Amino acid sequence: MINILDFIFINLAFVTTFTGVLILRFEKYVPAFIKKGFQYGCFAYQGSDANFLQIIEIPKSYYRHFYLFSSLFSSFSLIYMILVYFFDFGVNKYLFLALKGLLQDNNQPVSIAAALISMTLLTIQCLRRFYETYYVQVFAKSSKMNLSHYLAGIVHYFACIVVALGYSPLFCGNQNIEEIKWTDSKTSYLAVPLVALFAWAWYEQYQSNIIFANLRKDKKSGEIVTEEHRVPHGRLFEYVSSPHRMCEVIIYTVLICFLPTWTFFFIYLWVLSNQIQTAVQAHEWYKKTFNNYPANRCAIIPKVF
Repeated sequence: MINILDFIFINLAFVTTFTGVLILRFEKYVPAFIKKGFQYGCFAYQGSDANFLQIIEIPKSYYRHFYLFSSLFSSFSLIYMILVYFFDFGVNKYLFLALKGLLQDNNQPVSIAAALISMTLLTIQCLRRFYETYYVQVFAKSSKMNLSHYLAGIVHYFACIVVALGYSPLFCGNQNIEEIKWTDSKTSYLAVPLVALFAWAWYEQYQSNIIFANLRKDKKSGEIVTEEHRVPHGRLFEYVSSPHRMCEVIIYTVLICFLPTWTFFFIYLWVLSNQIQTAVQAHEWYKKTFNNYPANRCAIIPKVF
């Protein structure tokens, strides 16, 4: 049975993929209001058409709100899970009903080990992104995004955390702690390599964002000296135009291995479609904007795409 979150992310994935392909292949035929509503950042639509959409545009720096919200929500959820599993706290019945209402067919939870690992990784990711967006990244004051992007981001992190919590033992299905799975064979064998892969992608994504930020700062003083876009170099930027997006895909690939549920699969499809489409658009923008842009770089997958 498809629940409300499944429906939302199936549609997000479809609309993102369809619109992205439409703009990349048939841009001159796409109405201005679609391009203005869909594109943002370095490849934002620059035309004067569809200016009426400015009433629902907000600063791109509001990305920070995603991570403030998700850091608090994921941290609280992780602490609550630890209290339930190790300190004999009961799951609040209203929370149980709310999760059941959102996820509906949630009677086959993952193991406790998989649930705790996935929530821990989500929390670590959200906390790092919170730090980056408030203390590292430099957002251009003129950079805007459509309100729909903002709402999609909030819904995305809400859904990720709800799925990680809602498919955890005792938070769904069987309420007898004596009968639940503490671990499973897949988690036992794959936990270490998957967490190591996550750690690598997590660290490289952080380094990529530092490189981006430093492009707008003075090397000696660290003061912001420009808001212009420049060509990044170093680390994974030598292979792809969007290593931060590549790392995002790797991070969610790890998470879906711990949370192999239909709802998280649809979230994963949305992440793939969003990251790939924006990476391709950024790659094309770099090539058009900078004559000396390295020809060996791919969009998001080294030596492939």
